[in-house]
Amino acid sequence: MKRLSTLIIIIVIAISLGAQTELTEFQKFKENEQRAFQQYHNQQDSLFIQYKKEIEDKWNEFRESTKKEWVSYSAEFEGRSIVNFETGKIEVKAIVEKDNPQAELIAKKKLLEQLKTILQEKDETNKPILAEQIKTPDSSKKITKKNINKIVEKIVKKSKKAEIKGKDNKERVVVSVSLDMVPNHVKIRAEKFRGIIEKKCKRFNVEPALVLAIIHTESYFNPKAYNRHGNAYGMMQIVPKYAGLTMNNVLYKKNKQPSSKQLFNADTNIEMGVGYIKWLAENKWKKVTNKTNQQYCIICSYNGGPGTIYKAMTGKMKKIGTKKWNKMFVDLSNMNSDKLYNKLRKDVPWAETRKYIKLVREKMENVYKNI
Repeated sequence: MKRLSTLIIIIVIAISLGAQTELTEFQKFKENEQRAFQQYHNQQDSLFIQYKKEIEDKWNEFRESTKKEWVSYSAEFEGRSIVNFETGKIEVKAIVEKDNPQAELIAKKKLLEQLKTILQEKDETNKPILAEQIKTPDSSKKITKKNINKIVEKIVKKSKKAEIKGKDNKERVVVSVSLDMVPNHVKIRAEKFRGIIEKKCKRFNVEPALVLAIIHTESYFNPKAYNRHGNAYGMMQIVPKYAGLTMNNVLYKKNKQPSSKQLFNADTNIEMGVGYIKWLAENKWKKVTNKTNQQYCIICSYNGGPGTIYKAMTGKMKKIGTKKWNKMFVDLSNMNSDKLYNKLRKDVPWAETRKYIKLVREKMENVYKNI
C-alpha cells in the first residue's frame, strides 16, 4: 500500500512539474510574441517619424489620411492630394524647388500625374474610387480611359501658383487645383458597396439601414479610411485589438489581431463590422427585448464600448452589483425609446459617443429609412 501511495505521489509530482514546464514554456512563448509585437510597432513608429519628417521638410506641414480624408503622396513626396469624403472637396498640389528655372512647368507635370493617379486608383470593387463623383470642366462628360488625359490637362490649365518654405528652409513653387465632387457623391459610394452590405446583413440578420448609417457616420464610405490615433481601419473603422480580434476569432477561428491588409479589404471589413453588430446583439444586449432600445445600445457600444451604456444606466462601468445589473436590463427593455435616447445623449460618459448616436439615428431616419 505504501509503495502504491509513493508511486501515486511520484506520478502527481511528475504531472505537476510537467504542467509547470508547459506553463513556463507558454509564458515564454507569450512574452516572445509580445516582444516581437512591440518591436514591430516600434519599427513602424520609427518609419512613420522618418516619413513625417521628409514631408514636413518639403511641405512645412504634415497631412495624413483620416477616416474621412484620403491623403496620398507621390513617391518623392512632391505631389499631394487630399480627398475629403465628407465635404466633397478635393485639393491636389505639387511642389518643386524654386531655384529650378523650370520650376512651374515641372510642378504642373507633377500635378497632372498626381491628379491622374487618384482618378484612376481602384477600390475593392475594382472600380476607380472616385468614379462618377468628380465635376469635370465639361460637366456632361464622365471620366474614362479614353478622355482622362484631356480632362486632366484642362483642369491643370486652371491651376494656381504660390510659394512656400519647407522646414528644411528651402523655398518651393507650389501649383494647385481644387475640385468639387458631385452633390450626391456619398450616395454613389453607398450604392457601390450596397450589394456587399446587403449580403452581409442577410447573413447575420442585421438591419441594412443600421449598417449604412454606421458606415456613413464612421467614414462617409471612404474605402481608404484610417484613423492612426484610434488605430481603426476601413469603412467600418475596425480596431484590430477589439472588434478585429473578436471577429477574427468568431468568423475565421484565428486567435490573433487581423492585419491592416485584411481590414482594408472592403468585403472583410464589412463582414467584420456587421458580424460585430450581431455579436454585440447576442453577447451584450440579448436581454434587451425592445428592438429600438437594443439598437441604441449597439450603436453606443460600437463607438465607445458596452461600458458607455453601463455607466449611463448604473453610474458604473464595472463591478456592478447583481441587483443593479438586472434592473439595467429591465429598464432598457421597458423604457420609452425616446426617453432612453435622451438619457443616453445626456448620460453616456464620452462626448464622441453622445454625438455618434445622434448622427447614426438621424441617418437611419432621414437617409436610409426606406432601405
